[in-house]
Amino acid sequence: MVPVRVFVAEDRPPPVADGGGIEVLTVAAAVLARISGTETPQGVVAVIAVPAAAIPAGGLLVAWGVSDPGNVGTLVRSAAAFGLGFVAGPGCADPWSPKVVRAGAGAHFRTAIGRISDPGELGPRTTVAAVARGGEAPASLRALGDAAILVGDEAAGLPDRVVAAAGLQVTIPMPGGTESLNAAVAGSILAYELAGGGAPAAPD
Repeated sequence: MVPVRVFVAEDRPPPVADGGGIEVLTVAAAVLARISGTETPQGVVAVIAVPAAAIPAGGLLVAWGVSDPGNVGTLVRSAAAFGLGFVAGPGCADPWSPKVVRAGAGAHFRTAIGRISDPGELGPRTTVAAVARGGEAPASLRALGDAAILVGDEAAGLPDRVVAAAGLQVTIPMPGGTESLNAAVAGSILAYELAGGGAPAAPD
């Protein structure tokens, strides 16, 4: 993704000597603060066109009904970290909203992001429902290859119909007795397992 336009605070030097065809505008600090929408802007704001949403190839981390922007941004970040694509399902916070992008910490530029309204749109890959109890161990994900992990909101979980349609249900064991995990934490653990997790290293 290439910036369309870059705004730079007048009290700091331009980010590049030559914009390379990108429009670079110097503005007052007060103007930059209004543009950025944050309490402490970093002095540079870039305008980038949101890419068209398409279902990424390979393994996926799917947020279903996860409405908290911080959780969605963290899931995008974890998807990128473990080589997965990210998909926003119904009820999910907009993956390109400012709060989600900030929580993603740059991950939006390192992974593909899509949207779906129904699990059937995920294509010919195993769908895995994260459930609070009764599912297989997370280690079962390591042998799946390309799969789609569906994570629901911490309070509500995944809809019954989505769980029923999944090819596999997985539960993260919690021997400490905690009732549930934060959606972003659960999704990150399962993404790690799908990417190979704690599998022993191949012999030399």
